[in-house]
Amino acid sequence: MKILLTGASGFVGKNLIDKLSFKYKIYGFSRRKINGIEYFQGDISNIKDLENAIAHVDTVVHLAGLIKGSKKAFYKTNVEGAKNLSQLSAKHNVKKLIYVSSLAARGPLEKNEPVSYYGYTKRLAELELLKNSHKYNLLILRPPVIYGPHEQEVYKLIKFAYETSLFFIVKKMKLSFIYIDDLIDAIDYALNYSFFGTKIYTICENYCYDFYKIADIIEYHLGKRLNKIVLPEILFDSINFGLKTGGIFFDKLNEIRVQKWVCKPNEFCLDFGFEPKFNLFNGMYKTIRWYRQNGWL
Repeated sequence: MKILLTGASGFVGKNLIDKLSFKYKIYGFSRRKINGIEYFQGDISNIKDLENAIAHVDTVVHLAGLIKGSKKAFYKTNVEGAKNLSQLSAKHNVKKLIYVSSLAARGPLEKNEPVSYYGYTKRLAELELLKNSHKYNLLILRPPVIYGPHEQEVYKLIKFAYETSLFFIVKKMKLSFIYIDDLIDAIDYALNYSFFGTKIYTICENYCYDFYKIADIIEYHLGKRLNKIVLPEILFDSINFGLKTGGIFFDKLNEIRVQKWVCKPNEFCLDFGFEPKFNLFNGMYKTIRWYRQNGWL
């Protein structure tokens, strides 16, 4: 099996290379330099760059994607990149394509549709890959919040809490999580197991958490008391109004204003014999320990 890993220099890509490069022949694809494996440098929205890489492999793990930026940038990377990948996978007889999408493509449980432009472009990316899925086996994973070593978004929350002893509570919101090692294991299972046609799964740990519980876990592992401040709902409405009036694009606010970013891994576990090993408590222990050992805290 020869695997092309798009987005290989990102958070998930770095962890996947660290854990699976001894097991598989992996070629990286990224705009930035990649250490530890052979790689192709290029932009996924440039079909010529991508074709140079995909001609060498029979399997693709698609991680490349933009999580913040303008609407134009979201569409170019997330949607046009997936379109290029779909066309070239069909052209070059790729046998298996695994796409790590996002729970944002499904949307929160109470709406069951994307609520942000980011989520909308992730859903469109899935649809682009589905267009040619009669020519390859396609597996789409929709993880919720991913955290662990090298991750920088959850890290900002933890660093802020560490430096200020403050933790902001979004009162009614509940979140599912997946620790990075569990996500890499799920990808490994999907690479090893035979499946046919198209499969779409949510992938996460078995529990979900409100912000009070998240704060308690982070507080415990930081070893310091955090002052928990509840954010009033009217604040989000006021911020949203101000941003729209000023013509500012702040996509993530749409995701904060809903409540149930939760999912279950049951179907993937049943079909692939997978079981997540980490809950938020022990995953956050490893994450914060890594931040400290590497000088991030």
